[in-house]
Amino acid sequence: MAKKLKKNQEKKENQKEDKAKLKQQIKKEKKKKSEEKQEIPEEQKENENIEKEFNKEELDKKYEIKLAQVEKELMPKISTVQIEKALKALITYKNKLNSSSTINVLSGDFDDYIYATFGFYKYPLRYSLSSCKINLPTGIFSEKYSLNICLIVKNPKSAFKDLNIEFPFNIKIIDLEKLKIKYQQYSKRRELMKKYDLFLCDNRIKFVLRKLLGKCFYASKKFPHAISLNYEDKEKIKNDIIELVTKCTIFHMNNGPIYNIKFGRFSMDLKENVENLKECVKQIIPHILKYDIDLDELRNISIKGNNTIELPFYQHIKENDLKIFTGNY
Repeated sequence: MAKKLKKNQEKKENQKEDKAKLKQQIKKEKKKKSEEKQEIPEEQKENENIEKEFNKEELDKKYEIKLAQVEKELMPKISTVQIEKALKALITYKNKLNSSSTINVLSGDFDDYIYATFGFYKYPLRYSLSSCKINLPTGIFSEKYSLNICLIVKNPKSAFKDLNIEFPFNIKIIDLEKLKIKYQQYSKRRELMKKYDLFLCDNRIKFVLRKLLGKCFYASKKFPHAISLNYEDKEKIKNDIIELVTKCTIFHMNNGPIYNIKFGRFSMDLKENVENLKECVKQIIPHILKYDIDLDELRNISIKGNNTIELPFYQHIKENDLKIFTGNY
């Protein structure tokens, strides 16, 4: 009996040892796999994401088709008189708001930008997170405004700074390493987002930034606009950035059905704001329509300031809705 008990105990001990060894082996394999995942180079991740992007040539063709349609069918209906009335009313409202004693300066109520809002009846079946530049007759990010711009580049940032490019405006250079270390916390990323008017980034790291910057940059329409930075041609880098800052605005698409963009400033002339707004309408609507949306799905176009009322200057009611509204159905 004693021998049998001893053998049973030895078996149990051996089984425990085998289980412990198996657990250790499983842990090692899991650790090895996780390390292999971490060692995937960023460029490979970028290429995998690029493959998921839309066919650019196909979208460009669709954009040209939709642009021609907008110029022919929509732009003749956009009234300059209505735009001027809406802008004058908005400026009057903003001036009253600014002179109010209850306004909180720290809340951002003194934002000088004017926004255009596009409302649609339909959500797009698909959309792109990549931003696009919209050319303007009068720039809203030009050097005459106290402007803060941030450019995010590859590691190390000294490689870009060594190019010694002089810009006619203030531009802060941040590399990925600093972004990962200094702005790891959500609160720090929000501080970074509020500090700058415009964010730009090297096209080679735009997919890496999606994870690093997070939702707050997407929600505020401040996610960095990607540009090509060829360090061997610093003159092109300088010209491209200056042109982008002084002559363009950035459109960030979302899943809709409402989209907005900065097109002007309260400190700009009325005529400049009118021209900018009409150009935005002509260029942005095709960008939305190219994702399989009909022009008939456009509901309204309006303007607003930061924390102001929204004033429409174009309204479209679909034929079926009009029949229901008038009772002729």
